[in-house]
Amino acid sequence: MASVSGVTSSNSSSIYGNRNVLSGLATGMDTESMIENAVSGYNLKISSLQQKQTKLTWKQEAIRNVSSPMIKFAQKYTSYNSSTNLLSPSYFNKAVITSTNGANASKVSASGKTSSDVQISGVKQLATKSTYSASAADLFKNSDMTGITGTDGIANILGKSLNLSNPMDLSKVSGTLTLSYGSSRSIDLSFGDLETYASADEFVSAINTKLASTTVTDSKGESVAASTMVKASLDSDGKITFIDNQLAGNTVTVTSATGKLKETLNIDTSKKESFLTIPSDNGNLIDLVDKSGTAGKYLSGKTISMSVDGKTKTITLPTYDSSNSDPTGTFVTGLQSAVKDAFGSNVTVKLDGDKLQFTGQKGSTITISATSSVGTALGLSGSFTSSYLDTGKTLGSLLELKSATDTDPETLGGIEGTVLRSDSSKITQKSDGTYVDADGNKTDKNGYRLGSDGKQLYGYELEISGKKLTFTRDSSLDAVFSGINSESVGLSASFSKTTNQIQLTSRETGAASQIVINDTLTDENGSTKTNLGALLFGSVGVDAQGKPVTSLTDASYTAGQDAVFSMEVNGVDMGSITRSDNTFSVDGLSVTLKGTFGTYSADTVDTNGNTVLGTLQDSPEAITFTSVSDADTLVDTITGMVDELNEILKSVHDAYSSLPNYKSDKKTRYEPLTDDDKSEMTDSAIEKYEEKAKQGILFGDSDLSSLYSKLISAISPGGSSSSTLSKMGISTTYSDGVTSLQIDEDALRDALSSDPDSVRDAFTSTTGNGGLMVSVSKVISDYASTTGSTKGILVQKAGSVYSPLSLLSNNIQDQIEEYDDQITRWQDKLSDQVDYYTRMFTRLETLTSSMNSQSSMISSMLGG
Repeated sequence: MASVSGVTSSNSSSIYGNRNVLSGLATGMDTESMIENAVSGYNLKISSLQQKQTKLTWKQEAIRNVSSPMIKFAQKYTSYNSSTNLLSPSYFNKAVITSTNGANASKVSASGKTSSDVQISGVKQLATKSTYSASAADLFKNSDMTGITGTDGIANILGKSLNLSNPMDLSKVSGTLTLSYGSSRSIDLSFGDLETYASADEFVSAINTKLASTTVTDSKGESVAASTMVKASLDSDGKITFIDNQLAGNTVTVTSATGKLKETLNIDTSKKESFLTIPSDNGNLIDLVDKSGTAGKYLSGKTISMSVDGKTKTITLPTYDSSNSDPTGTFVTGLQSAVKDAFGSNVTVKLDGDKLQFTGQKGSTITISATSSVGTALGLSGSFTSSYLDTGKTLGSLLELKSATDTDPETLGGIEGTVLRSDSSKITQKSDGTYVDADGNKTDKNGYRLGSDGKQLYGYELEISGKKLTFTRDSSLDAVFSGINSESVGLSASFSKTTNQIQLTSRETGAASQIVINDTLTDENGSTKTNLGALLFGSVGVDAQGKPVTSLTDASYTAGQDAVFSMEVNGVDMGSITRSDNTFSVDGLSVTLKGTFGTYSADTVDTNGNTVLGTLQDSPEAITFTSVSDADTLVDTITGMVDELNEILKSVHDAYSSLPNYKSDKKTRYEPLTDDDKSEMTDSAIEKYEEKAKQGILFGDSDLSSLYSKLISAISPGGSSSSTLSKMGISTTYSDGVTSLQIDEDALRDALSSDPDSVRDAFTSTTGNGGLMVSVSKVISDYASTTGSTKGILVQKAGSVYSPLSLLSNNIQDQIEEYDDQITRWQDKLSDQVDYYTRMFTRLETLTSSMNSQSSMISSMLGG
């Protein structure tokens, strides 16, 4: 008896998926083929459904290919957002060339067209904006700034008192210190030459203060104070130890040190120690302050960076010789020599009394950058000094600031501040323990706003031209300018470094656009307070006689004025009239006044105090207007529209009238390929096949047939409308089964020249049969609209990329998804059948194998 000694299993990759299937070794049957034959009907059903689904996908794509050009056509030629909207009468009205005529034609320009006879007889004055300017030197002359460029425009920097012989305490621990926290965080601390510490305790306190003001990134990626990670402590032996303030087991080491700090404390960074040691002298910690120096000695050999009109040079300060008969004068002379070598004679340096003065040319700008210590020793404004106002400065540094006490609120420039509090229900606590409001402003836990110094923040109202803005001591002058420049105020604020002047300008022209800054304002409680705007810019307005008034002698205010002109319309003399803007409309004609002409009598005031405009005294040649259609623009747009509409007509006609392809037997259509079909074909062969199969996919589509008929009706209106279009060179033609539009450009140009209104009406009229674009637009909207609650017929049918939501929900997509469900159900049935047959054949294989084993054993026992 034949037998098989073993049964093996195999993993089939066909219909079995990941099932373990016995191979049929025991029975000798090809179980895989038998199962495949048994379920072949299911596979055929699935393939059939997949082919039908593919055809729907092709049909959906084909309809979108028809609707997309229609949507783009509508966006280009019928949308009110389009610059070529042939559906809008105003497009035709604006597409004109309007010229001005007469001896004063250059004084006026115009656009658009009107059927009225408009003449400008004279222009007394143009509309202007209100403009106010004031010198920053005048506005902030009482502030704690160095002297800056004044009203004469000559670049100037005037420092504070300079006394180079004055003793100057210098720090013995100036320089930089870098600490490493853990394995990845580095903390840099800097100590200035003039930051002196009377004791070791003061020095350690300064280290902790600097740690608190230095930010690092924590493990959560948030910025926190370095003091949350590192703390410095001092023992009695002068040892400064750095510890992990988070008690997280991180090591804090000194990785870098520079300057006198490294020298005085004998820091060896290669040791990576977690401490510093202040040396002792005879059992006492050494003094950390050098009291033997003077300002001149300190400045000797130091450098400053000086820029003149954007050109920057490094200037080395001369050596101060206290033994000289005039050491300060000699020092300044040496500085003048160094500046002259760098910039020539454009800048001079001298003493004005006991103050150091840098003077440039008119219209120049000068800046000086140095370390804060050097700048302060020279009597300048710390690390940066300029000949112009530093608009980055805070109001707290520009105006006198008095801090709040237990009994009195903070004041700025003498104005009592108002406590600022945010909505306490929207306060958030950050990981570092601080609080912020919904806008990210620092607050305490109760919502009270905090300044950059961590103290209570107060608000101050600025009122300008009736608009109120609130600022704080931390607000920079740039922030004030930004607030004024907001649309709500109606003004623009700017600052010129060259003239050192602040300028306010109304956004609109006209007498109504005045700039008003009163000395006082009324707050929300009805109390009168000083206006912050008056402190920053001076007060400005007009008096009872309408004359400009300013609080600063050298400030300049020019009040805005209305345009005053004389006009005649259709023979009616309008007399002297006003407009707030130089551009205005007259019966559809847009007129812009550009200059004045004609002689006018002076304005007078009647018994009621009202101004009576002066009248035109002479009779200059009036300005008239001639408008002709901009034929080139209109012809280009119309011909472009016709070309695109003809493409749509052909596309629609071809889509529903093209016959499907048939195979060589003339009976069988090309159906979508199955996966098995594709596995035996090259990519190019698949592409060619599918091209044939897709042909005629929309053959006989009733929606497209109806669309084509309606488009033909729209371009062939009949009656007077057809006659009007024909006269202007627009008619229909028939070729290769397709009706389309054609244009005679010469006839269209003649019509635009002789009767532009008729051309406009032929496209845009909404009466009778309607204009060409009105009729076409309606049809395209009915079939390809992507907006509104009801989309176009084709968009509802197949969706469109121009209406994203329609891609997910359209008639064909619903059918495609229904096929997905059917395919899934049949695949589940197939899987169940495979499982059924697999179990049967597995049992058969097991039984057969067992019988073979028994047969082999019996044969062996019988000696076979």
